[in-house]
Amino acid sequence: MTSKRWSAAGRLPIAYALTGLLLGLGAPVGALLLHILIDGPAPVGVSGELRTHSFFYLYDLIGTSLVFAVAGYVAGKRAERLRRAEDFYHHLSDADPLTGLLNARSFHDHYARSMERAEKTGEPVALILLDVDRLKTINDEHGHDRGTAALVRVAEAIKASKRVSDEAARWGGDEFAVLLDGGDEAAAVRTAETIARQLAAAPSPDPPVAVSVTMGIAAGVPSPGHNDLFALADEALYAGKRAGRNQIQVRRL
Repeated sequence: MTSKRWSAAGRLPIAYALTGLLLGLGAPVGALLLHILIDGPAPVGVSGELRTHSFFYLYDLIGTSLVFAVAGYVAGKRAERLRRAEDFYHHLSDADPLTGLLNARSFHDHYARSMERAEKTGEPVALILLDVDRLKTINDEHGHDRGTAALVRVAEAIKASKRVSDEAARWGGDEFAVLLDGGDEAAAVRTAETIARQLAAAPSPDPPVAVSVTMGIAAGVPSPGHNDLFALADEALYAGKRAGRNQIQVRRL
């Protein structure tokens, strides 16, 4: 979304320059009307006035159009910078600073909109909750730097595995979430399995530290009274942790 806004902002200088050019084209007309207003209609008529003072009106046309176009371009560049800065800080307010994924607040907004849309359209929605296995043990035995690196590895695996349209967030300290808007159970399971493969294949620092996740999936078509994917995914997640971790559990609406 942000990249689309930035792409649109990149056209602002040209749009502003064209606007200035169009405004400049009206300068000779304005000069002619002002001349008529002050001195009255020319005896030779409008066409005769234009022929008699053709150099002045041509100079006015070219000069004013050029000045307005340059001024418009400069104003557009400034507007573009302001738009980019606004989008950048908007992105920062929505992102988790460690992983670059959405933060919990922004993710919850996406989740609420997806559920509302799904209830109206009858399309499925799937939610994956991921918990990093034994992160406290990694911190205690290998140091907090390794624990932080483990969180980043999980985030990178999620980014590499999810669809472009999916939203992903760092939901808590060691918990992540992926929302598949329009995705069914099969799509969620494929994404979860890909995440697990990505983690297993990711290079590990020396000495190696194994990083795995337990995942709970909730999927279905939401309806009033049956739309709490978080509760179901959380139930699936803790079932997986009780069963030994490093696995995927599924619950259906």
